[in-house]
Formats: sequence, C-alpha cells, structure tokens
Amino acid sequence: MKSKIVKALIACIIVLGVGFGGYYGYNKVFAKKAVTASVQYMTVTAKKTNLQVSVQGTGAAYAAVTKDVIPNNNGTLKDLTVKVGDTVTAGQKLFTSDSDDLRKTVTTAQNNLSKQNISLQADLDTQAAQAAQAAAAQTPQAGGQNGQSSGQSSAKVDDNKIAMDRLNVSDAKNQLSYANQQVAKMAVTAPIGGIVTVVNNSNGDSVQQSKAVLTIVDTSSMKVKVAVDELDIEKIKQGQKAEVKFDAIKDKTYEGSVETIAQTGTTSNNVTTYDVVVAIKDPSGIKLGMNANVNIQVESKDNALVIPSEAIIDRNGNKFVMVANSDSSSANSNGTNNAAQSNNQQNQSNNTQPSANGNGQGRNRSTQNGQGARNGAYGGAAYAGTSKQVQIKTGMENENYVEVTEGLTEGEKVLVQLPQASSTTNNNANRNNLGGFGAGGFGGGNMGVQRNQSGGNNTRKN
Repeated sequence: MKSKIVKALIACIIVLGVGFGGYYGYNKVFAKKAVTASVQYMTVTAKKTNLQVSVQGTGAAYAAVTKDVIPNNNGTLKDLTVKVGDTVTAGQKLFTSDSDDLRKTVTTAQNNLSKQNISLQADLDTQAAQAAQAAAAQTPQAGGQNGQSSGQSSAKVDDNKIAMDRLNVSDAKNQLSYANQQVAKMAVTAPIGGIVTVVNNSNGDSVQQSKAVLTIVDTSSMKVKVAVDELDIEKIKQGQKAEVKFDAIKDKTYEGSVETIAQTGTTSNNVTTYDVVVAIKDPSGIKLGMNANVNIQVESKDNALVIPSEAIIDRNGNKFVMVANSDSSSANSNGTNNAAQSNNQQNQSNNTQPSANGNGQGRNRSTQNGQGARNGAYGGAAYAGTSKQVQIKTGMENENYVEVTEGLTEGEKVLVQLPQASSTTNNNANRNNLGGFGAGGFGGGNMGVQRNQSGGNNTRKN
C-alpha cells in the first residue's frame, strides 16, 4: 500500500516538474522574443519639391436652378409632348391648359366692345343733328339769340355724354385685350432651358393653376455640396480652385471653384462638418445625383524644403528632428537610444489627441490616407551611426510631408524610426509607408494630399 502511494507522489512530482520547466522554457525562449524588438531607423534626405495642401470631400451633383412649371389657369391638359429626360430650351411650348371659360370671356368682351361702339356712334349722330338744328334757328332778332343760347346749352350736355361713351369704348377694348392674353397664356412655355426631371400629368387631365405639371432643371448650373470637417473649414476660402472627379465618369477631371461656405455646421457622432458648395465650370456629361470626389486646393508652394511628417518630434510646443552625422559609420548606442526615446515620445503624443467635445475619446488623426499615398520601400537596413537632435521651424504641411523653414538645409539626412515588428513578415509589411523618401531620398514632382471627409473619418498629422 505504501509502495503505491510513493509511486503516485513521484508521478505527481514528475508531472509538476515537467509543466514548470515547460512554462519557464517558453517564457525564456518565446515570450521574451515576442516583446523584444530592436529599434531601427532609416535616413531620409531633406529635398526641395512642389508642395500642395488640399482638402478632400465627397458629395453628389445637383442643379442650383430648378423650375416647377405650372399652368396659368385651371383647365384641361392638352398638347403635352415632353417626357422625363427630354432636353428643352427656354421659350419652347410644353403644353396647353385649355379652358372654355376663357374663350367665353373673349366672346363676351368682343360683344361688349361692339355695344359701346354702337352707343358712341348713336350719340355722335344725335349731337350732329342737334348742331344742324341750332344753326338753322339762328336769326338777327333777340329771339334768334335766345334760340342760339338754348342750342349751345343742349350741345354741351351731349359733349359730356359722348365723353363717357368714349371711356366705355376704351374700357371694352382693354377687357378684350386682357381676355385674349389669358387665352394665349393657355399655351405654357419653358421658363428655362434644361432637362425635364418630373412629369406629373397626362393629356386630358384636369390641371390647376397652383400645381406643377412638370419640373425642369438647368444642367448648366451643376454644383457639388461637400461636407468639410471643422478642423479644415478655416482653410477654405471663397474662389479657391477645386478638382472634381465622378465615379461614373472615368478619366476626366472637372474644374471647379468654391462658391459658398456654410456658417452653421452639422454635428453627427461628435463630428461637426460644414457644407461647402463647389461650382463646376463645364458640367457637360454630368448627370444629377452622380457621386463626386472633390479636392479643394487650399495652399501650394514651389521649391519647398520638405521632410516626411514621421521625422518630426513634438515636445512642449517645439519641433525637433534627429539629424544623422554623415561622418559616423559605427553604431552609437547613446545617439540611437536618444533618437528612439524621442521618437517613442512622439508616437505616444500622436496616438492620443483630445476630442473637440471633451469626452476624452478623441478622433483618429493618424495618417491613414497619407500612408496609402506613400507606398514604397524603406531601403532596408537599420541605421547605425550617431545623430543629434536639432530644433526646426515648419511652414506648410499636409498628411505626408512638412515644410521646414528653419533648422535644416537641403541634402541633410534626418532619422525616421521604422515601425517595430516581432516577425519578419510584419516588419516587411510595415516597410510600405514612406516610398517617396525610400533609400535616403524621395522622388520629385508635386507632393499633394487629400483629406478624407466622408464618414467622419478625419485624418491629419500635426
């Protein structure tokens, strides 16, 4: 019995020993390797290039000028020949709102004018007869004088009546003219040129003066409304140039300009945006509702001295870079460690930024779009040399690059910390962020940036 107990105890001790040893070995060999990663750097050369800063947004095409076409009178719809999608010109006949009542008004006005003309002519004839009688009754005697006086008095009364007859004739003519105008207005013409977007009725329908039969939009007034983030709205100015591209129209860029900037923002999910209307210079080919990508060019500079934004170290409101010593070929752990410490502080500072609404969450301001624009290769090896920290002053900046106005000269090399990785696969994958500056330099040409405003995803590196 004792032998069995001893054997069981020995077996338990062996199992515990194996388990403890395996755990200790795993931590010693594998776990430590998982958290150990050497800090590596690459050097990039400060060079001059054309720097552009732009704000990007999305929106849909709409027409600024839209007209509802309504009848001028109640009636029956006739002669409607246009349909949705048809192009019309200003002044083109669209339909007729036929009305028997208006035609009857014309007939009534014509009859009234005839009556007034007859009445006027009768009074004129009577006046002429009275004048003739007065002339025949005149004699040298006093009686003749009395007769002349009586005739003149009778003719004066007739003059007033004839004056009223003439006014009645004039009114009748005006009434007839107005009635004819109303009949002419039964035929409705296009108030503007454009495309018919809505047709509400068919021939034979009863239409009313207050209800639209169809709608026309002026396609020459095409615009795009872009939601711009509050972080960028101060950069936007009226008249700034913009490039507009539509998903449905391949290989074509439209020229636009900022027309209006909203003064009141719209807040959604703690992100406030402002509507910016961009007018399109030549909107041919654009259809209503097409989705557009808009780049508003807010600033540009030729021959700007630039470095990648990742090289900047922010500390207490000042900006620094680590400048590589060109005459050093051996590793200097102190200098490298200083660079590592500075870049780690930078990364910690950039990873967390306070939210505009104070909720502590903050918006993601990493350079997601900028990294996509800078696809390329780092150039491989870790930097092995001494470096010094240099304070700089900066000017223009975008998602990818920063202009250096003081502290650096063209050709100087600055350090950029490579992303740390625990595996070869991840390390290679992370070497795809600074292609323009790869292998110690960067390509020429314009270095632009797009700020993605859609969906509230705001990306910018300060």
